[in-house]
Amino acid sequence: MKIPWSPLAYGLMFLLSLLLIFDVANSVTVAASNTQVLLNSFRSTGSELQRRAEVSSAVLVASSQLLPPRNDSVKPASPGRDSSSPDSTSAPPEGENVVEEGVEDAQTSTRKTFSKVMGVNLPRVLWRDISMLHEAFLPGFRFNHQITKVTSLIVSVSFVWLWVYFRFLYQNDRSEHLSHWHVADEGTILPEEISPGGTLPNSDVIPDLIVVFHHPSHQDQPDKSKVAAFADLHKVLVAEVPTWKVLPEEGVSIHEKPSLDAPILGHRPNDAIMHGHEEDGWVALDGAAGFVSLQVEGSIQEEDLEGMGSACKQLERQSGKPLDLEAFGLLRDVAKRAFEASSRSRLDSLSLAKRLSIGQHEEQGPNREKESPPSLAMAREALLKDIYAVLPRWGFDATVFSSVDVDEIYVCISLDNVAALESYLLRNNVSLQIQQELVPKLGVRQPNEVTSSPPFLRYDPRVVKMLHNADILDSDDARKLFKTHYGKSAEGCIVKGSDRFNMIFRQLCEYVDLDAAKNAGVICDWYPAHSQHWIHKLRATWGSFGWIGDLSFRQPVTLIHDYFGARVAFIFAWNGHYCKALFALSVLATLVFIGTWIARHYFESSTVYKRVVLAFSIVTLVWGRVASNMWFCEQRFFLKLWEANQDTHEAVRPSFQGEKGPSPVDLNLLEKQYPASAASLRRFLSTMFTLVFCAFVGGCIILWTNIFEGSMDASASIWLSIMIVFFQQVYNLIVPRLTEWENHKHQSEYYNSYVFKQFLFESVNRYCAFFFLALKQRYTKVGCPKGGCMAALNTHLTITLLILSATRIAQIFFAVLLVRAKIWWEDYNLKKARALRLADASDSCGDGNNSGKQEGFPHRSYAELQSKFAPVRLQEQIDSMMQLVLSLGFVLLFGPVAPIIVPFCLVVFVVQMRGSAYLYSHFAKRSLPRHQYGIGIWADIIKVLMMTSCILSGFLIVVYGDTFAGTPLLTRLVGMILYVAAMQLVWLLVDLVCPPNSDDVRLLKARRERVRHVLLERATDFTNVEGAIDGAEGDLSSGSPRLLTRGETSDQPSADLASVVQEGKWDDIPCFDHADYLKK
Repeated sequence: MKIPWSPLAYGLMFLLSLLLIFDVANSVTVAASNTQVLLNSFRSTGSELQRRAEVSSAVLVASSQLLPPRNDSVKPASPGRDSSSPDSTSAPPEGENVVEEGVEDAQTSTRKTFSKVMGVNLPRVLWRDISMLHEAFLPGFRFNHQITKVTSLIVSVSFVWLWVYFRFLYQNDRSEHLSHWHVADEGTILPEEISPGGTLPNSDVIPDLIVVFHHPSHQDQPDKSKVAAFADLHKVLVAEVPTWKVLPEEGVSIHEKPSLDAPILGHRPNDAIMHGHEEDGWVALDGAAGFVSLQVEGSIQEEDLEGMGSACKQLERQSGKPLDLEAFGLLRDVAKRAFEASSRSRLDSLSLAKRLSIGQHEEQGPNREKESPPSLAMAREALLKDIYAVLPRWGFDATVFSSVDVDEIYVCISLDNVAALESYLLRNNVSLQIQQELVPKLGVRQPNEVTSSPPFLRYDPRVVKMLHNADILDSDDARKLFKTHYGKSAEGCIVKGSDRFNMIFRQLCEYVDLDAAKNAGVICDWYPAHSQHWIHKLRATWGSFGWIGDLSFRQPVTLIHDYFGARVAFIFAWNGHYCKALFALSVLATLVFIGTWIARHYFESSTVYKRVVLAFSIVTLVWGRVASNMWFCEQRFFLKLWEANQDTHEAVRPSFQGEKGPSPVDLNLLEKQYPASAASLRRFLSTMFTLVFCAFVGGCIILWTNIFEGSMDASASIWLSIMIVFFQQVYNLIVPRLTEWENHKHQSEYYNSYVFKQFLFESVNRYCAFFFLALKQRYTKVGCPKGGCMAALNTHLTITLLILSATRIAQIFFAVLLVRAKIWWEDYNLKKARALRLADASDSCGDGNNSGKQEGFPHRSYAELQSKFAPVRLQEQIDSMMQLVLSLGFVLLFGPVAPIIVPFCLVVFVVQMRGSAYLYSHFAKRSLPRHQYGIGIWADIIKVLMMTSCILSGFLIVVYGDTFAGTPLLTRLVGMILYVAAMQLVWLLVDLVCPPNSDDVRLLKARRERVRHVLLERATDFTNVEGAIDGAEGDLSSGSPRLLTRGETSDQPSADLASVVQEGKWDDIPCFDHADYLKK
């Protein structure tokens, strides 16, 4: 959609701008005349004060003549005489002279003071002081009136344009409705499936999470016979269960530390035991598997088994959450066998004396056989069986089918069970947004605007029943109260897909680390599943290159948030905001560039670009402050709109390593902890490594400058580009491992550390060469190239930004091409295998009648198709955001001396926004819906760029501007300091005019509080409470936060499918076309 501004509107805005300029000029004239009047008034006031002083002196003289004479030599009265008697001695007449002399001195000093005041020429005194400071601190500086006029003109016109644009043309992305793109806000599931390969049939599985396993029966299974490493399996298994050890001779029970990687235990040669492994006289009871091995001599007491159960319950209390102690028992058995194998190999490598010293004797008897170490294929089968067995107990629905080429098995997990969904809502204290239509029923009248968005309310079925009893709701269905989301069924659900995925993912992460399983080769892949209904909306409103001509740059940010999560939503919201802001600055930069180009080529003014450096640096810094403040307004509004809380409790990362210890929140709970000093040391060492690597990269760039002697020809640019790309690829391999080694406990800490190190490196890798060109090139032996250093800087910055745009387009094209190539190659192999089967069948029949000709080509499910899509995980998100921040840094740092780079930076932002939207909605796996408070650490990085830009702009002005041409070093240094101080003052004025806070946030909060107060007041009315609590008692008991037992498993699509998986009949798992249980 184009900007809805007609030429008449633009004409009116131009006239308003002229009127504003004339009004400002008139105000300046009036202020000057008022100043002259004030000076005249000051002079007349001084004359009046002098006249009044003379009158006061005359009055004082007359008063002194009326006073009685003063006698300083009066003797004290005798005790028997009155001092007032006529015989008293009077004062001498000399007192009158003293008073007269004092009056005359006062009059004289008054006349002199007023004479000095009236004789002072204030402008001349000020000018003298300024001249003295000028000669002392700014020697050689001469005020250039022509540059002042040019600067005033450019700054004035720019400020008017920025005010008009941000006041009338700028459109924010706050709206929750999709009317801007002519798309309905609500709807049902589409009758067709959306996919790159075409239209899919109506029946398809719609999961929330997909886990892809290697097919155990496939002959080309990778690393099938590879030995499963215990260290890898230990990383996969997260939850720790107690191991109970019993000494049969004495019946003593010892509860050891629950850990799979426990060292060899026991202190006597006959009492040695490895964790989970039977040895002479000891037995390990594993609470996870729920069995007792009786393959040793001695008896096990009943109280020992009861003690093991109480220990398991104690572990649940210490963890603060219910634990499924039977979960992933098969995989734990494989891990124990892997540990035993690694322990035996380690012991076999020791000498006999060493083994006896640690309590291990030689094997006794020929009947004791060593088990072979488990293979990776066994670990894969165990995890597949475990995960398919445990999901129904947790209330999740699980379906499974084979890929079209029968080399993978897809486990599709979804949360559709109503009782389980209610249980997780209550357990996690989830707040849901209420229906907009409910607000008028409460008697609250609010305008139809985005600041009237309904509030969020903690889910509680009793509140629903109370409102139903109060006749506010038509029924006690929660969908009547809370906002309903569509995508899986026509009836809708009160929990959106991203929240359902988070519930499933959080539950799985308490037991297994899916990323560690993928890195260890136990699973092929895992990813959140796309919803084709939401994908259709995203493609219509956002993920299409057809919107690249929409200069309003609007995006359905709320829709993106509901589907991809807060982190992706804030990244795209920030991208779109700066697209709008850069469009305003691009207009000014283009006009400045055209003006300087015309002046250079038609008026032969070779230094014209130097005269606009000061003006455009002021414009750039003011624009940057305005854009930053407006973004913070948008960010705060979105945080309130989505009820994002910075203090939201974060789950512990599955890969976090630490020792169990009392929680600082509740000493009865045990949680993983890592010493703060050790964590700080690791982060310090990783930061030092990054700094050393940055210094190495900077040294290579200095070496490059010495080799090419500062020349920026084609060969030098090519070598520089190769060097930048090479170092970038190297550090991209280092930074994930370096950040993982820091052992962060929460995902936000990991993300911030990753971004900090990545930006620290990229700023050196990308900016160092341009800093050299702007700061040092002119002082080298070669000097500036033909046309000047600024012209060369313009050229190379333009080329760099064009390369960034082309690179992003190439990345998107390559990702799309790779997805299509994977699909084509798989289809090609399927056709080839099908042709071979038909040929074999034809040869076996001999009569040419081939029954296999009726075999249809297998259909690829959309759930399977997503496995071929490009991944969009943390590194890809950081890389895309890094490209934008670096491009914005080019504008802030070098824009004042190279205005032409601003439009090319806008191209980078637009291509990134539209290209990423197309990739996310067409050929990329669904990103994890991560929580993030705004743009996070990126805001601090932008503040650093802003301050660096202010300092660098001052430096470039005193070096390249005509104002300081030919002045000494002291003058330039003082000029730079004055410029930076002045810009800080200007930023304070900008904060007053365009503050980073918004009144809309306070209004939205007040309206929500009002609706929430009225709703709870109506719901908790005494007449509605008793019946609602009685009616909701059963719901609360059935939806209490607990695990479903074996007798309460979630509904399965096929009763025979579970036995097929548990018995390992992998060939009986059908493909999607032949899986009747997937048809809906």
